[in-house]
Parts: sequence; C-alpha cells; structure tokens
Amino acid sequence: MRELDNDVSFLRNYLTEDLVKDLDLYLYKKEGDDWVIAEKNWQKVRDTIVANMTNFGHPYLVVDNGDYHGNRELYLTHLFEGQELDLNYAEKTLQHVYMLWGRPVHLETVYEGKRILLTYDGERNSKSTLEK
Repeated sequence: MRELDNDVSFLRNYLTEDLVKDLDLYLYKKEGDDWVIAEKNWQKVRDTIVANMTNFGHPYLVVDNGDYHGNRELYLTHLFEGQELDLNYAEKTLQHVYMLWGRPVHLETVYEGKRILLTYDGERNSKSTLEK
C-alpha cells in the first residue's frame, strides 16, 4: 500500500463506514463554551479529513489580476474545492496582504453556495455578492 497510495488516497480508499464507527470518529464545533458533535455521517467525516490533508489544509489562492480596475489593485481567486474559507480569517489576511501590496486587495470565493468578493481598501473590509 505504501508504494501505491499517498496519505490522501489511503484515507479516501480505506477509511470505511465500519472503521469510522469503530474509531468513533466525528466532526465537532464550538457552541458557546462547549464543544459539540456537529456530524457523525461517515462520508462527511472521511471527506473532511481528506480535505484537511489536501494542500495541508490550506486553501488554494491564485493571483488572477495584478492590475485590477487598471489601478494596480490585486485580485485573488480562491480555487474552491468544497471547503469554505473562514471569513474573519480571510478578512484579516487581506489586511496583511494590503500592507505588502500597498493597494486594495480583492478575494473571490464561494460562501454559502454564492460567489462573493471580499475587499480590503486600506481602511475597511467589505463583502459583495458576484453574479454567476
């Protein structure tokens, strides 16, 4: 198996329903001060583990345009693969990218099934919905 599979393909191929149940694997989230089980469906558990292993759990962002609006604004695109970005983290990241780029920074992503554009203009973050 070690010769044929990498970590991601191994998990995708061998993390079965029985194994997820035997290992009592589940997804959890924080609600208030408590951690609660959010999902026990074995396929969602497996797929989330695999997604977190892909690119070491980091999203793929690409530079789409370095002269957006003809004003040297940076336009980034999140190559969405089913895993939404943490919007608070993304907004803070845009602020740091702005410090490096020195001009407004835009990030296109998918959130709650809609294409959105996050922007930081040097003073404030904004979010707008994009047409399909």
